[in-house]
Amino acid sequence: MKISTILETFLAINIVSSMVAIVFFGFDVVLNLQVAFFSSFFIILGSFFGYRKNILKQSENYIIKDENERDTIDTIDDKFDLYGEINENELSDEDVKEIIKEERSKQNIKDSFTNTMKSLSSVTSIYRIMGYMLLVIGFFFLNNNQLLIPIAYLLGFLIVPIMALIVNLKYIKS
Repeated sequence: MKISTILETFLAINIVSSMVAIVFFGFDVVLNLQVAFFSSFFIILGSFFGYRKNILKQSENYIIKDENERDTIDTIDDKFDLYGEINENELSDEDVKEIIKEERSKQNIKDSFTNTMKSLSSVTSIYRIMGYMLLVIGFFFLNNNQLLIPIAYLLGFLIVPIMALIVNLKYIKS
């Protein structure tokens, strides 16, 4: 499924919901729907592009291995192959305690900081930042001008996640 098809679907649902809101509720409800819809839309779009970029960057150096061969992460996480399907060597309680002590001593904050820095580009996507800025500025604009209708705002914010779920289910079926 192409991104343009998904965008067209989202915008079509937005137009339909706006027309229904104009006919039945008025301009204030439409304004709340639009501000919430576009902020939610940019947040999700930014998340998508950020994580997509992160995955593509991480998969550039990925080498496909034999399914029986242990990869680097398995070797680091399970040094002694304790969670493997076949464990021929039975370890005594003292050996297990020693392994646990050794693994606990290896855990450090440096690894989590490195992982955070690698995924920082997906968090700081310009679309995502624009979406959050639009969310905050739009909310305060509506609230300060006594135009905020919380139910309409929440419904507008929920249009995008619900449509993402529907598009995903539609994609899975095809």
